[in-house]
Amino acid sequence: MQTIFQRLANELTCRESQVAAAVTLLDDGATVPFIARYRKEVTGGLDDSQLRLLEVRLRYLRELEERRTAIVQNIQEQGKMTADLQRVLLSADNKQRLEDLYLPYKQKRRSKAQIAREAGLAALAEALLADPKLNPEQLAAQYLNPELGFADAKAALDGARAVLLETWSEDAALIGRLRTHLQTVGQLKTSVIAGQEAAGAKFSDYFDFAEPLSAMPSHRVLAVLRARNEGILSLNLLLPEEVAAGRLPTPNHCELLIAKHVGVTQLNRAADKWLSDSVRLAWRGKIALSLES
Repeated sequence: MQTIFQRLANELTCRESQVAAAVTLLDDGATVPFIARYRKEVTGGLDDSQLRLLEVRLRYLRELEERRTAIVQNIQEQGKMTADLQRVLLSADNKQRLEDLYLPYKQKRRSKAQIAREAGLAALAEALLADPKLNPEQLAAQYLNPELGFADAKAALDGARAVLLETWSEDAALIGRLRTHLQTVGQLKTSVIAGQEAAGAKFSDYFDFAEPLSAMPSHRVLAVLRARNEGILSLNLLLPEEVAAGRLPTPNHCELLIAKHVGVTQLNRAADKWLSDSVRLAWRGKIALSLES
């Protein structure tokens, strides 16, 4: 894994010694304008723009390393660290990737999926996913656990589905792929909140507005976020097919991505509909809301 200085040198297209000299000056309290004007001989000629980028990236990368250390330590304390997991954690090159990897190990409130696992329903979920020819209701009857609230086949299947939804929503590779798709093709839709027209008059251009997220300039993003924080606008991140049809078709592209990733296909087998419904619920009821936030 590259050191922070090595990574900054690559990003700035300069020598590692130049980065080290600039970081020392910044850590000693020197400002970017001062270093750019009076310490060129120390930094090997790094200019103002390079130094400003270095300052921002240095802060980010240090925060990244601090968070990485905390996450690795936490997973080790849980006794769940493996060589492969440590390798991918150490190779994560941004905060979002790191948090995606940590998600399955993050301490959280006792969920329905956790209760279902305690009741042995993860095995039911895995069996239906592995062999969709199995009849869900008949198989679920073998996994009843009234003591934990799974007294009939429907409750057992709901528990098994909760396990799948939580597992898929914590899959770092899948979440990364879906996030990239949304960032690439998603459209940001803004609407004025009823009764806020007068108070938010300065944001009137965004009372009914939509634009591809990837094309939005930073000043526009900041404007709509400010309006949302002031209670003027509501924001929604929509897929292109939702914008075109005025509703979200079934299945949409993200649901197809999930289905392919987890191995769900529709061949009219006994469990296919149950699995396809689980994919749709994973996207619409869990993953989409998280990614939109």
